[in-house]
Amino acid sequence: MRAQPADVRIAVEIVVNRPVEHVFAYLSDLRHDPHWWGGIHSSRRLTGDGGVGTVYELDATLLRVRHQTTIEVIAQEPPLRQTIRVRTGPLPYTAYYEWTPETPERTRFRLVAEIVAARPWRWFGPLLSPLLSLLARRYFRRVPAILEATLPE
Repeated sequence: MRAQPADVRIAVEIVVNRPVEHVFAYLSDLRHDPHWWGGIHSSRRLTGDGGVGTVYELDATLLRVRHQTTIEVIAQEPPLRQTIRVRTGPLPYTAYYEWTPETPERTRFRLVAEIVAARPWRWFGPLLSPLLSLLARRYFRRVPAILEATLPE
């Protein structure tokens, strides 16, 4: 299957005061997404162990539209990189996650998502990219507080 060109590209970055292994373990497991990514009501692992080939199903709401999305982990290099792709859902995207240890206790996390804006999202036109970027930045700000409040593993 040939990949469609991305209509929208968003990039978000945060720094978490936790070791890279801790941040990777939390963010690479999409079952944690409902704790920090607004609009995700539930996320469950359908198959796999979290590595390449793992499939998750998310129940989410985006811009007041509720939908089911199936996501597959298509590449992974723990604890530094992971790529996920939507298999089924109304907003096709590929997301590239990257974890960079800045110090033994500090990790930079970066997400780059390439999104294909199908209907009804295409109707937002040039507003879609800034809107999705704003939402992603808002949700990412939650992660450091969540992870820094937990005891290191």
